[in-house]
Formats: sequence, structure tokens, C-alpha cells
Amino acid sequence: MNFRFLSILGLSLSLTLLSGCKEYLSQVPLDAPATGQFFNNQTEMNGALNAVYRSAYWNTGNTPYQSMMDGWTDLALLRGVDLGEGNIDVYNAHAKSLWTFAYTTVQRANTLISGMETGKSSVSAATFNQIQAEARVLRAYAYYHLVFLFGDVPLITKPLEPAEFYTQTRTPRADVLKFIYQELDAAIAVLPWTTSDQGRVTKAVALGYKARTALFNKEYAVAAEASKQIIDGAGLSLNPRFADLFTRTGQTANAGKEIMFQILYSDADANSVNYVPLGSISRAAGGQSGRFPQQRLVDMFEAKDGKRIDESPLYDPAQPSKNRDMRLKYTVAIPGDTISMNQQTLVYTIYKNTTSFRNADGSWISRTNADFDNAFGPAKSGVGLLHTKYTLTQENAFQSRVGFILMRYAEILLMYAEAKIELNQLDASVVTALNQVRRRAGQPAVEAAVEGDQNKLRQLVRRERVAELAMEGFRWFDIRRWGIAEVVMPQKVMGAAKDPAVAPAPPTFKTSAVHDLNNIPVYTTSESQRLVREIRYWYPRLELLPIPQSERDINKQLTQNSGW
Repeated sequence: MNFRFLSILGLSLSLTLLSGCKEYLSQVPLDAPATGQFFNNQTEMNGALNAVYRSAYWNTGNTPYQSMMDGWTDLALLRGVDLGEGNIDVYNAHAKSLWTFAYTTVQRANTLISGMETGKSSVSAATFNQIQAEARVLRAYAYYHLVFLFGDVPLITKPLEPAEFYTQTRTPRADVLKFIYQELDAAIAVLPWTTSDQGRVTKAVALGYKARTALFNKEYAVAAEASKQIIDGAGLSLNPRFADLFTRTGQTANAGKEIMFQILYSDADANSVNYVPLGSISRAAGGQSGRFPQQRLVDMFEAKDGKRIDESPLYDPAQPSKNRDMRLKYTVAIPGDTISMNQQTLVYTIYKNTTSFRNADGSWISRTNADFDNAFGPAKSGVGLLHTKYTLTQENAFQSRVGFILMRYAEILLMYAEAKIELNQLDASVVTALNQVRRRAGQPAVEAAVEGDQNKLRQLVRRERVAELAMEGFRWFDIRRWGIAEVVMPQKVMGAAKDPAVAPAPPTFKTSAVHDLNNIPVYTTSESQRLVREIRYWYPRLELLPIPQSERDINKQLTQNSGW
């Protein structure tokens, strides 16, 4: 699909306002389509559908919002004070942007779904049903985010008349969830398993959003069933190489068809760039690092023997990268690692003003190291660590067009496993799903002693979600649905060793049963040895984002979430 931007936002409003004008103003425009005359054929319907897809790419500064969300949690941080610190108010720009993005998608989908009835007789039933089904999935995608970010939200299912903009009230969360399921079920009945156009939603994507919605709402039987339908019917598998998922070359091949849905970028548009790499990579490599991992993320990766680092004899605090889950390397760079970013290969360090760069002939040369003292770099603005997911590429970071993944098969396997574990249906299929993900990472199979233990499996699948899905936009939701946000968020942000010659003591994971179950490291014995940034806070109101005050100023019928 060629995602050309077609602006249909506000057409319904514009036409309604013009309806009372003189007759010559009410005539059909000769040089541009209007809503009432637009959906007459398949070309026009596809053009409008492209606009719905385009509206589902929620970017801030050419950076997908989902890539930033871990920075609002205990796994990562952003350079400036942001949602993770807890000191936000009803004027917060991110809450406003996410609300606006989601309702733009809803509005465009509503306009298409309503308007295409005009041209129904001009296209085949199969074409009509597929276009409608794709729009319904994208509308459900928007409402999925709205309901889990904001709670009760206005449920709008048709283009609004001007007067209706000021009378919308918040629909109970349960009713919005019911609508999401209805939309997805209708689409699932129509959509094919596969598509020849990269980037379009399929039956598997619709089922994936049904499973994700159900899992996050603790409807485990629904989540397990929807995930199982994908596992049994979609013909998907894991890419043999985890690292290939996050490079443009690997995404183009899409081995195993693991990538199910993603934000696409095009060489045909100079402005179509993904700044996730640019905003994450080393300053020494020419990047603009402003998003950083926390030490907690590093320490939640297992050792190579499949044990947590507080239990593994293989873990060496002096060499924290050694003998670890392979996914750590492709998620976080630790000082001392060799990294390839922005068409350069270098030794990443924060401890001296020079470091080694590799020349084209394979030799090495010492050059100035901007990661050492740059005011916005990982040592002074972060806590000494770098993201490597989406950044270990030979692309020019200023022109990167690596896609950002919104759904992939590994998540489906982990959702299925978690749902079955929560149902206490600990059959062989649970272990099979977990082992597929673990074996791709080179980790040992689930231990026999763990297979029949619900709590140990729960601990394992929660650890797997971090190792597999970090920086993909899930942690903000996970810590809320697991009921642990109040435990993990109030903390000092911990990082790498202050002094490379002094290895910080390993953290403890057993401060409480909740810490142990959720693999939460605590740094009481090593805080003085680590780089530390701000203290973060937690308040009950942070379970949900505030309804943007600007929306409440426009529509007096909108109530506010508790505590705001």
C-alpha cells in the first residue's frame, strides 16, 4: 500500500457549516472531492483508507510515541523531565497529543465507514467489506489506547454534527471495551490471514488486538482463545535472528513473517524518517542521545544459564555483558561494548575522553569521545547506558527508515502463555510457547520444576516480556495491569558503575514477594557505586493520564479522572 496523505479531517464539519450558504456555494466542487460525493468508487475509498492508516502513525518529532513509553516507566528515562517523574498536570503535552492522535484516527475511520455506504454499489462486496473491516480495526486500535490510557472516554462511532462536539460525555470503560470487541470480531470474520500490501491489517492483527485488549483487561480466556487462533491459523513463526527484527534489511525480508503490523517509512518521501535511532544512539557516533535505559532493564535479563542474575553463578558484576541472554546486547549498550551505529563502529565508554573507532580497513584508531562529557550525552544526561534496539544499523541515523513494529508474533506467544498461566491451565502448549521465544534468544528451555508451578511460570513470563519487548511500548500498560506501578515507580533512577574499576554489588530481587515475582532489582547495597539520576514519585492518580484540560475547556460535559 502506498500511504499517501489524504486529509479528510474536518470534512464533515466543513460541509455542515456550509450547508446554509447560497446555492452556488452548495454545488459540487469541481477541483476537489467533498465528503458527500467522495466515496463513489474503489479508488476514492482506498484513498480515504490510506488517510486512516496515516493517522494511526502517532509520531512526535518523527518518533513513534510507543517507542517513548518505556521512558515513562522503571525501565528507561528521557533526557527532560517527563511522565516518568510523576510531576505532570492536566496540561501535559503528551496526554493532549495521545488524545488528539487517537480521536483523529477515530474521526477518519468514522468518516470512511459512514461515507463509503454512498458508493457501495460501485464496488464488489468483497472489496467493500475488506476496506470497512480494515477501518474498523484501526478504529478499535485507537479506542484500545484511549481506554487503557484514559479510562472512560467518549465513544464516537459516526461523524459528528457541529453542535455534538460540545455534548460528548465519557462512556464507561466496560462499554468501550465491548465496542472494541464488536469491531474486531466483525473484522476478523472478513479479513484474510495474509496481505500482499505490507503494512495493512489482517485477520491475525485483528485477533492480536483482541488478545491484547483482553489480556490487559484480565479476560484471560478471551486472550488465550484469540492468541491460539493466530498460533494455529496464521502460519506465522519467529524470525531466526532477533537482531534482524530491528534493521531495515531484516524487516524487508521479514523471515517467518514475525512482523505483523508496523509503522512504515518510504524512500519516496524525504520527510518520511524514523528518528528512534537518531534520538538513542551514541553521541560519539554522531547521534543525539536523549532516551536512555535504566540499570533495572539491564538487570532483568537472565544469565546464559537461564537463571536470574541474583541466582546464577555465571553472572560477573565486573563484566555485566558477559554470559547474558543474547537479547541484552540488542537492547542495551553497556560501557565496554563494541557497537555499530550511524555507519560507525566504536567501543562505547563513558569513562574517558577518547575511545577506539574502527576504520574501513578493519584497523582501529583513537578519537575524541563525546559520550564522556557532552552535557546531553549518556553520562551526564542519562545513567551511562544506551538503547541498541533499532539503533545497531549501518543506516544514516538522520535518514533512517527502519519501520517501527506495532505487533509481532513473539508477543502473541507471550500473551498466550500468560493468559493460560493466569487461568492455571498449565499444559504443554504453555511451555511450547515460552520455549519458542526463549530458544530463539539462545536461552535454556523452561525447567521441569517450573512447568507445573503457576507462580514460577508467572515470574518467568513477566521476565520474558521485558527481555523480548523492551522499548516497544508495553511496560507502561504492564505495570498497571499487574498492579505493581506503585512498587516499581517510586525510586532513584540507577545506572552503570561510576568507576569502571569498582564493580557495583549485584542488586537484590527478594526485598518482598512482589519484588521476587516481578523480577524487580533493588540497589540498596550499590547505590553509592552507581550513576544516579532523579528520584521518581508515584501517586494513585498516575494509574491513568488526565483528560486534557484543553478538551474540557471546549466541552464542559467531559469529567476528569480521579485525583486530577
